[in-house]
Amino acid sequence: MIEEVLPPGEVPPEEIQHANRIVCEAFSDMFRSILGPIASKKMLTSEMTKEEVVELVSSSGYTLLKELRYDHPTADILTESGIALGDAVGDGVATMLVLLGELVRRGFELRDMGIHQNTVAHGYEMALEHARSVLKEISVGVNVKDDETLRKVARTALKKSDYWDENELAGIIVEAIKRISDKKPIDVDDVLIEAKSGGAVKETKLVDGVLIDREVLDDLPTSVEDAKVALLDFPIEHWEPARITGRKALKEEFPRKRSKAGETEGATGFFFKMTSPNAIKAFYEKRREMFEELLKPILESGANVVCCRWGIDEEAIDYFRKEGIMVMKRVKFTDLQRLERATGAKIVKEPEELTAEKLGKAGRVVQRDLAGVKYVFFEDCPQKKACAILIRGVSNRVLEGIVGEVKSALNAVARVFEEPRVLPGGGAAEIECALRLRKFARSVPRKEQFAIEAFADALEEIPKALARNCGMDALDTLTALRAAHASGNVNAGISALEKEVVADVVERGILDAFVVKEQALISAVEGAIGMLRIHDLHIAKSEVEKEAEDVEAQIAGRTKEWIMKERRAKMRAPKKIVRGRLKY
Repeated sequence: MIEEVLPPGEVPPEEIQHANRIVCEAFSDMFRSILGPIASKKMLTSEMTKEEVVELVSSSGYTLLKELRYDHPTADILTESGIALGDAVGDGVATMLVLLGELVRRGFELRDMGIHQNTVAHGYEMALEHARSVLKEISVGVNVKDDETLRKVARTALKKSDYWDENELAGIIVEAIKRISDKKPIDVDDVLIEAKSGGAVKETKLVDGVLIDREVLDDLPTSVEDAKVALLDFPIEHWEPARITGRKALKEEFPRKRSKAGETEGATGFFFKMTSPNAIKAFYEKRREMFEELLKPILESGANVVCCRWGIDEEAIDYFRKEGIMVMKRVKFTDLQRLERATGAKIVKEPEELTAEKLGKAGRVVQRDLAGVKYVFFEDCPQKKACAILIRGVSNRVLEGIVGEVKSALNAVARVFEEPRVLPGGGAAEIECALRLRKFARSVPRKEQFAIEAFADALEEIPKALARNCGMDALDTLTALRAAHASGNVNAGISALEKEVVADVVERGILDAFVVKEQALISAVEGAIGMLRIHDLHIAKSEVEKEAEDVEAQIAGRTKEWIMKERRAKMRAPKKIVRGRLKY
């Protein structure tokens, strides 16, 4: 049972519903200005100090939404809905939030007219099903082997910028998705995006194979031809004993921290007490033998490139140097997984499991210096199932914008591979759906008719926002689009770059992925119906109050106000400043 602090009726339900409406409208207005190829950018700032400010500048709805933090429960619901859509299809987040806010606003207007919220919800569901059938009808099937069509989808998803060439970047994105398209569903995280400032955007390129941001250990080979790659998920370190005091049971997993003088418990399950210098000498000899046994399977496997997820002791470097083996330590597990797919190697968790059959192959492994940072490139891999996009830019601010756009374009192209259908962009699909929904509404002899018409009005907010963001008059544009579609021109839409209404956006290469558009509509309707059906708000007892009611807290004099004061002090404590968010 949930214990309530606010009894029912203390806050009127009308006030709760009005607050939910305001929050939804605020989200809609916030993301409306980032729709379109030449839309505005948003800057999010947090943890401001006198010395430095952490900020994020982006026009990607998914990227921005993951950074937003609110204390309102409705805002949390909207944020989670947008992130869920972004995780599912990777794009369409801004469109979904704009539609959701408009549907909620118009839904509450219908409630004020006396139409029950369940009637409005049913009308929205009817409109959604009809809109989906319209989208299916006006969509066009494509051949995923046609690179030009895929480039058009990628260019539509990319924002216009003076920093990069959309055509060149779109070609890189399409080629990257083609490399990983054999597995369904496509996971765009298989394409590693590595961003590095200090260069021109035109230097951005697709890396064949895998790129890892680790440095080869000292004095070891930095270039290996015909590489045999070993992927290790265990540390190449001495098994250090840990100090114990008194009698206690041996642990199953023994710590590897450095020991102190006194009784010790070995990592292999034994313990001893040193009583003479000879015992110390015997200990170190045994320690060296155990370390050589750890290294033996690696050295005898035939591997000449070793990627280890954990640490490597300095003593091991001498052994690798004698054998001419290239070694990297602290390699991220995600990079090991990419190497596993690209080279055919198997990730090994125990030394004795490493054999020649579990080694991968690469034509060349080489370390290169990029703007003062060293990277290791795995090239000419036998299984080209993993690749990397190396993004260059003058500054981190430029890179932040590029990375978010590249991720959106990658997801848009990936969705076309999964469902090879595209829709006319530039607001054409929304206008056509609105036109047919109004016609459909007149055939519904119930109050749901008003909800269906409200759904059509909400859809038209998308082309209005596109027109407004590129400097066109929203009303003139809307009337021109309505007239064009009423005359049967399904593909009439907005060319934001040319700032005009064009007769056929498909010929201009303005294409949207069918799956992204459809899922954005579904998520918007589900979220709007959920908001309309919230009637009241009951606040459950907080952790602070539960802690204050504890007997020990009462004995110690820890009141609710005192505990809240402690928590606020912790929240205001200085935090480590982290710059840049280039992994979106």
